[in-house]
Amino acid sequence: MNIKLSTVLLLLVLSVTDAYLLAHPNLIGKIGILVYKHSYIKTFPKALVTVLLVVGISLLIAELLYRFTGYKKATLSYGVLLSISVFWFGYVFVTFSSFSYRITGKAFIYGAHLLPIILIGLFGRYLVKTQLHLRKKTELATSEDSKKMAS
Repeated sequence: MNIKLSTVLLLLVLSVTDAYLLAHPNLIGKIGILVYKHSYIKTFPKALVTVLLVVGISLLIAELLYRFTGYKKATLSYGVLLSISVFWFGYVFVTFSSFSYRITGKAFIYGAHLLPIILIGLFGRYLVKTQLHLRKKTELATSEDSKKMAS
């Protein structure tokens, strides 16, 4: 199986799982969704579209950065995006540790935590991939330039 295909399948499975978890809170969670007007996760199809949009746009941004920017700019961008994802996970963790969210059901809480974790994995993978691949490309180009200048 191609690595890219397996990555896309993993993201798809995680996204469907996250949407399912977000769309199935307990009774108190359903009341909270109605009161706070979180219509984007009210049903499974809406939650699935929301999660797939977030993951898809993030994957598109990561892939565009990888293909069309240099080593330093890509590394900095992935670092910033990874930091935002980690901060978002911390925010979700603190928010869902409060009493009012703790009673919304374990599935809903796990679903809320899963989306930032998916993004941390995605941007972390691209950061490592950039470090390994683009650094080699930059070093090869630099060594070829120095050979040309020497001759």
